[in-house]
Amino acid sequence: MKVDELFASFEALVEANRPGRDDVVYLERRGDEYGWRIVPLAGAADVSAPDQSAPDAWMSFSASWPGDPERLRAFFDDLLAELESMATHADRCRWPVEEPWPHWPHSH
Repeated sequence: MKVDELFASFEALVEANRPGRDDVVYLERRGDEYGWRIVPLAGAADVSAPDQSAPDAWMSFSASWPGDPERLRAFFDDLLAELESMATHADRCRWPVEEPWPHWPHSH
């Protein structure tokens, strides 16, 4: 499925039965085609179909899915950007490595 179809299927899922925070979602790209599915915990280690070659990029994630349509689109766009960075090796680091996170306990 293409990107617009992928987003439409995400929207339909959220409207019908939003995944829970602990559900694992598998997302992949093969060329300009995308696929995704909720992975049962028993099958989490085996996400590729045996008759397919390895995807160009893939990720598994769990998250709190936004219910607001605008936030869902932003969430989706960020997921795709992260997935694409895996195929293009783009750096999506949002925080300088040499700086600690603000909530990280500082040792003085």
